[in-house]
Amino acid sequence: MTYRSLHLVFWRAVCVLLVMTVPGALAQGTAGPRAKMAAKAHAPLPADIVVTVDYRQDTDLNGRLHGIFERELRDRGYRVADDADFVLTFETLVEEKPSADKPASVVGRGGSRSGAEIGFELRLPLDKPRPSLGGRRYSLNVGLALRGKPPIWVASAVAVAAHGDRFAVQRVMVEAVVAALGQDAASRPIAIE
Repeated sequence: MTYRSLHLVFWRAVCVLLVMTVPGALAQGTAGPRAKMAAKAHAPLPADIVVTVDYRQDTDLNGRLHGIFERELRDRGYRVADDADFVLTFETLVEEKPSADKPASVVGRGGSRSGAEIGFELRLPLDKPRPSLGGRRYSLNVGLALRGKPPIWVASAVAVAAHGDRFAVQRVMVEAVVAALGQDAASRPIAIE
């Protein structure tokens, strides 16, 4: 495994840890929807890039979010094309009634140019039980890469909200993530109304 692959796995794990720990901190806030995001740029974003949007799970939600990603990219001056060299890949997760007292899992995979891959899962036990978060936890993980290369930018967003329209919550998360494209963001709140 190359240094760049290890570096990428490390930063993805950091983003996953943020996504896993933010809901507990959010549970202490107000009763309304709460959301945060983090992003890490591994290299400067080239000017005038053309982007294609791809998603990992073929679901109705992701099909709808695909269009939101493309619209947001265009609104921010990026060109979108199916055969672009840069690929923005995203994955979503909606967890019903997440419990904050379960151990956090960090799952990752790294590879090399030879095609060899290594996978890992790290379970992190929590020191003390935390209350149930209630509602739903929405997660969005995004990466931007040259086709076939490791990501040059990654982002993760998480929201905790009462039961409602899962598309509306994740649409706002997509807008916030695209607004931060190419930037570093340690922990940034997302306004969900």
